[in-house]
Amino acid sequence: MKFPSHRSLNVLLSGLVFLSGASRLVGQTKQDMQLPELLFGKTDVKAATKSQLDFKDIPTDGPVNPDEYHVGPGDGLVLDVWSSAPVEHQLRVTPEGYLLIPSVGAVAVQDLTLKEVREKIVALGAKRYPGATITLTLVSPRKVSVEITGQVMNEGMQDVYSVQRISALIEQANTLPSTQLTRKFYDQDKQELRRLASQRFIVVRHRDGSSQRVDLVKYALTGNGAYNPYLREGDNVYVPGRQDVDNRIGVFGGVVKNISVEYAAGDSITDLVQLGLGLSPLAVPETATLMRQSLDGRVMDSVAVNLRALAERRLPNIALQPGDRLLVPRGHDERVGSIVSIEGEVPRPGKYPITRNTTKLSSVIREAGGFTGEANIRQATMFRSKVVDAEIPQALEEERLLTARSSIPSDSLYFLMETELRLKGEVVSVDFHRLFVEGDSTQDVTLRNYDRIVVPNLTRTVYVFGQVIKPGHIPYVEGKRVGYYLDLAGGFADEARSGDVKIIKGTTRTWLDPGETSIEDGDCVFVPKVVHYPFAYYLTTFTQFAGIVASLATVILVVRNLK
Repeated sequence: MKFPSHRSLNVLLSGLVFLSGASRLVGQTKQDMQLPELLFGKTDVKAATKSQLDFKDIPTDGPVNPDEYHVGPGDGLVLDVWSSAPVEHQLRVTPEGYLLIPSVGAVAVQDLTLKEVREKIVALGAKRYPGATITLTLVSPRKVSVEITGQVMNEGMQDVYSVQRISALIEQANTLPSTQLTRKFYDQDKQELRRLASQRFIVVRHRDGSSQRVDLVKYALTGNGAYNPYLREGDNVYVPGRQDVDNRIGVFGGVVKNISVEYAAGDSITDLVQLGLGLSPLAVPETATLMRQSLDGRVMDSVAVNLRALAERRLPNIALQPGDRLLVPRGHDERVGSIVSIEGEVPRPGKYPITRNTTKLSSVIREAGGFTGEANIRQATMFRSKVVDAEIPQALEEERLLTARSSIPSDSLYFLMETELRLKGEVVSVDFHRLFVEGDSTQDVTLRNYDRIVVPNLTRTVYVFGQVIKPGHIPYVEGKRVGYYLDLAGGFADEARSGDVKIIKGTTRTWLDPGETSIEDGDCVFVPKVVHYPFAYYLTTFTQFAGIVASLATVILVVRNLK
C-alpha cells in the first residue's frame, strides 16, 4: 500500500478543516454567527468584539465606496468562497500591510483601494478554487491617527475611523473640550469658527507626500468623494481661514435658499443654482441676471441669463468669476391664504379662509351660521391687525423709534400702551346692527387677512359703580338714560362728583360723557369721587398764585415807568 506524501497529507488535512468549518457555519443559528471567534478566530476574541461594537457605532455619510477607500493595517475583511462546499476566511491586514490567506499566502495590500484589493484577491483565489464565486468584504474598518491644524477649536492629533471623511474630522475637532465648564463660550467660539473657516480650500497631505484640495461645498452638491476623501493614517489636514468677502459668489431671489459662498475656480452658473438648492416654484428662470464687478470694483455689469436654456443645454454654461452674484426674479403668488377669525356668539366660531379684496363681512358671518340668540349685535366689533402676535414686540419697538423724531415722547407709557393696542388690532368702523338688523349694505366691509371679529354675549345689565349708594348690575332697558340707572343705584353718595359722570362702553372701554352716547347693553356708568387735598397743597397753590400776581404787578410797573 502506498502512503501519501507529507505535502499531500497537509493539503488533505487543510481541506478537512475547511469542510468541518463550513459544516459548523451551516448548522449554527444567526446569533451564533455573530460570535467574535467566528469572525477573527479564538486567538483574537477581544479585538474582534471591540471591532464589531465600534463598527456598529461609526457614523458614516453612506456606504463605503470601494473606489475611494484605501485598505490599511488593522482592517478586518471576510473572504468567502461560494461553491458546493463554501469556505470563509476571516482576515485582518497586518501592521506591515499584508493579508495572510490560507492556501494562498501573504498578499501585499497597503495603500491599495478596496476595489484593487478585491480584484487582486479574487484573481488569486480563482486559481485556488476554480469555478467558485469569490467575494471580499470589509467588515471592520480600522482606527487611524491624523493631525488637523488651522481654523479648528482643538488642533493636534485625532483618532478617527478610516470610513470617516474630512468633514467628520473637522466636526470632531470642534467638539466641546473636556475642560470647558459651560457651553456659553464654546457655542460662541464655534459660531466664530464657522464664520472664519474655509469650506472650499481645505488641504489634506498624505503620508506618501501627495496632497489634495477638499471642497465641502462641491461635495454637498455632487456627493463626489474626491471633494471629501476618506481619512488614512498619517494624514495632515489644514483648515485655512476664509478668503476676502469680495471673492465670494452668491445666488438670491427665486431659489430655495439664498446663499453666499467662497469662490473657487471651476464654479459655474449651474453650480450656483444647485448651491441655492434649486429654483423655487415661483422662479422666473428665463430672465435671471448675473451681476459682475470689474477688477477695480468700481463698475458693475449685468449679464442676462436664461437659466432654463442652460439647464436644457441649449446654451453653454457660464464660468463664474470672484464676486459674481446671480439674481433670479420671482413671480408673485396671489394665493396668499388669507384667513379671518370669528369669536363669541356665533354657532361655529373659528378661522375662515377669505379671498383677498373680495370676501365681505356678511359672507363670513353667514359661513359661521349667523348669530346666536345671546349675541350682542350692537357691541360686535371687528379688529384689523397689521402684524401677527409673534411680531408685536418688534413692531412696537419700531413704532417707538419712528416716533422718537416727533413731538410725542417715545417713552410715554400712555403712547406705548395705545400703540400696542393698535398693533394687536385697530378697530374697523362698522355698525353690525345697521348691517345685519337694518340691512344697510354700506356697512358690509371687505375683509383683510388676520381680521378678527368679536361678537360679545348679551349681559342684559348696565354696571353702575363708584360714588353711588348701591353699586352693581342694573337690568338694561333700551332707551333709558344715565339718570335712570343712577336712581336705581340709590343716587349719588356724599363724595360723588356728580358733574363728572362717565359712560364706559362695554366693547372699546372708551370713556364718554352722558350727552355723547346712549347707554347700551354691557356699558358701565362710573361716578368719580371728590378729591380732597391736604392743607399743604392749598398753601403751595396760593403761594404760586401770589407769585404770579406779584410778577404781573412788577411787569405792569416797569411798563408804566418806561412810558
